[in-house]
Amino acid sequence: MLELDWITFIVIIVIALLAGAVLSRLWGKAQGEDPTGLKRQLEDLKRQHQNYQINVTEHFSRTTELIDNLNQSYASIRDHLNQGADQLVAPEYRLESARAGGEDLQDLAPQPSKTTNEFDMPRDYATKTPKDIGMLSESFGFTRVEEAADAGDANAKQEQDPKKSR
Repeated sequence: MLELDWITFIVIIVIALLAGAVLSRLWGKAQGEDPTGLKRQLEDLKRQHQNYQINVTEHFSRTTELIDNLNQSYASIRDHLNQGADQLVAPEYRLESARAGGEDLQDLAPQPSKTTNEFDMPRDYATKTPKDIGMLSESFGFTRVEEAADAGDANAKQEQDPKKSR
């Protein structure tokens, strides 16, 4: 009977160990501790990063090609305009020296007749008497309290005697 008790005891221990292993694995998955899932996620992130690097490289390669095409188109347009100017503009009107870089285009521009010290002052076009202020004055549009009171008294007198004011 002792023998049976030891065998039962060993079987119970083995079953408890298996149940503990299964429960710990299920508990780990529930907590997010899945080592194979983390490895898979890491591989996915590596693959996404490599795809991103490839896309960036392709983008800048294509940008370089487009800029080269743009430069070639610009050179073609410049050559076309130079040929058109040679064919369509009379020789006396050509600026050969300016195109060749011998003379600055700023030197060919007409010079202003006024010197830099002869600026026109701003003009105030509002009609006024010498004691009136102009529109450019800082106090334009503001009335003093005394003037407003005097104007109010004059308006009141005109309303009382409408015949005198006419």
